[in-house]
Amino acid sequence: MIWEVNVTTLRKKTIAIISLTLLGLIVLIYFFSQTILMESFDELEEQNTQKNIERAKDAIFSDIDRLESIVGDWAPWDDGYTFIQDGNEDFIQTNLDPSTLPNLQINIILFYNIYGHLVYSQSVDIKTKESILMPELFQKDIPPNNVLLNHTDVNSSIRGIIILPEGPMLIASKPIITSKHEGPIQGTIIMGRFLDSEEIGRLSRITHLSLNFSLFHDPNTPDMLSAIQQLTTEEPILIQPMNNDVMAGYVLLNDVEGNPAIVIKADLPRGIHKQGESTIRYLMLSIVGSGLVFGIVIILLLEKNVLSRLAFLSSNVSEIGKIGDHTMRISLPGKDELSNLANDINSMLEQLERADKAKTRQLLLKEIYHRVKNNLQIVISLLNLQSQKTKDKKVIDIFKDSQNRIKSMALIHEKLYKSKDLAGINFKEYINDLANNLFRSYGINSSRIILKIDIEDTIMNLDIATPCGLIITELVSNSLKHAFPAERKGYILIKLTSDNKGMFKLVVQDNGIGFPEDINFRKTDTLGMQLVTSLVGQITGTIELDRNNGTEFRINFMERKVEAIEND
Repeated sequence: MIWEVNVTTLRKKTIAIISLTLLGLIVLIYFFSQTILMESFDELEEQNTQKNIERAKDAIFSDIDRLESIVGDWAPWDDGYTFIQDGNEDFIQTNLDPSTLPNLQINIILFYNIYGHLVYSQSVDIKTKESILMPELFQKDIPPNNVLLNHTDVNSSIRGIIILPEGPMLIASKPIITSKHEGPIQGTIIMGRFLDSEEIGRLSRITHLSLNFSLFHDPNTPDMLSAIQQLTTEEPILIQPMNNDVMAGYVLLNDVEGNPAIVIKADLPRGIHKQGESTIRYLMLSIVGSGLVFGIVIILLLEKNVLSRLAFLSSNVSEIGKIGDHTMRISLPGKDELSNLANDINSMLEQLERADKAKTRQLLLKEIYHRVKNNLQIVISLLNLQSQKTKDKKVIDIFKDSQNRIKSMALIHEKLYKSKDLAGINFKEYINDLANNLFRSYGINSSRIILKIDIEDTIMNLDIATPCGLIITELVSNSLKHAFPAERKGYILIKLTSDNKGMFKLVVQDNGIGFPEDINFRKTDTLGMQLVTSLVGQITGTIELDRNNGTEFRINFMERKVEAIEND
């Protein structure tokens, strides 16, 4: 019956491990797809938004370039050069009729002499072609040192944006010189166009973008205020999502004096982001579907080739054990390790049947221990081969933990095989070999983590030595895997003491980083700690955890059949 229980538990644990591994793989892939794949989509979306907001910026500067070009046609002109000096009416009537500014797509034109006196000005509404009130700044003379009049040579040009009480304006200014591009400079011609909602609408149609703007010092929406608080002259572009549907790009434009003037905003649909979400969704669905199929196939193969055969072997061995009839045989077809194990058991049964019930029984038992140890070594080798076929670290760790557990049982059978008295094994020698095997299995440098063993010389029977060996295997493995990260140094202590009443105290201690405070080792989901608590119960013992100095597990149990080793 013990074999049947173990096989049932193994079946459940196998299904649980495959299910948890699949779930962990799905969670891991989802995490990486969100942090890597989705970040790539979002980065691509930001790059696309930045290109579009730069297109909007380029469209505005294209208008400024055109405005500068128009001023560049008017400034080097003999008629204008004469007009700025004598203010003759013929120049105005000939060149500045009411249709001139609308045809040039400008709102204002200004002529200033070298002293900053306004010689002539005109302002119109481009759409209605009617005269409008000239902005207050240009209704009177301005100082000659004003930035718009500050031309030091004939090739000087001032262009950009100015902020007026009436609103922002695109402006261009050039010195008035002769048609031969010669001086001396006699004044300045200025042309400007308001950057208003109609102009932004025109730019939106040209760029196929949803554009709007706000004054830097007077934001008109909460999101503009938030963007302005983050924009600087050094970092004039900001990209940030408005919601799951809209991505916003902001660009800061300075005025002609280099001071922050306006912020242009472009709203773009988040098509790339949504495509990324759709891609990840389909990816996860395909992974879940493939994982379920893979998991079901693996479980069915394990059930057919391993678990059901092992259950059959278990029930037959249990039945033979109950009846005690050594003439019975196990029939397990196949050419694998389990069938070989069945054949070995049959061979041993044959030997038991023929052997002397007194003297030969001991020899046959030693042979059983030897063969069981050999077959367990085969299972260890199979697990090692299987672990080499996967790159999943979690699956590899599961195989390694299983190998170490089987090694601890195989080592007991090896000790029993070599023992003079099959009633028990030298527990000190057994634990010394077991712990050193674990250090080699995890590739631990003994100069970094020191192994300390303090165990009394005792002979311990198989029923107690096996669970104790498994408990030590799990606790030492946990210390080697988790207690000393980043090449941390320390020690692991295994100590066994007893009192005159036959009560034993087993201590497994390390001075590593300590067992996590937020984990209850009695209720953890990890297989290792579940196995420890189950094995402690199996030997009718108690277990306590001390976190004060690293991690210390103390296990108390009674072993009535332990005897002190006698000298030969």
